[in-house]
Amino acid sequence: MAKKRWNTLFGIEMAYHRDMKKLQVFVIIAIALIGSAFKPLAGPDQDLFNELSNSFKQGNVKEIAKYFANTVDVTLPNSEDQYSKSQAEIVLKNFFTQHSPSSFNLEHQGASNNGKYMVGSLVTGKGTFKVYVFVKDIGGQKSISELKIETP
Repeated sequence: MAKKRWNTLFGIEMAYHRDMKKLQVFVIIAIALIGSAFKPLAGPDQDLFNELSNSFKQGNVKEIAKYFANTVDVTLPNSEDQYSKSQAEIVLKNFFTQHSPSSFNLEHQGASNNGKYMVGSLVTGKGTFKVYVFVKDIGGQKSISELKIETP
């Protein structure tokens, strides 16, 4: 007859073979379930942030501006104001004219009480900038209500 091995886990002695295997399976399942709860955004919001990321990388103001709300809070390195949709597009176009983008890296995305946001790093010919985009659901449409491009 095989001798039963006993191990202590968290102060609880357990028979090694059967009970430890059950515990291992339980821990693996628990980790998988907990990990899935912290999954990044998926679906339409992920698609929107991917599209915005590509547009920032290319300096495509038209694609970014199509998501602007009727008024947008825009913060740039030397200015901060609230603009109409068309004014915000011009301000962003001027920024990209002075700072031609070479890459954009989406670093973080998430949700807050009022909407969803993304944070990225924009590399241009004149330096690297931190980009913050806040998106609200306005009238059933995802709209950018706040855009910040700042030096880190």
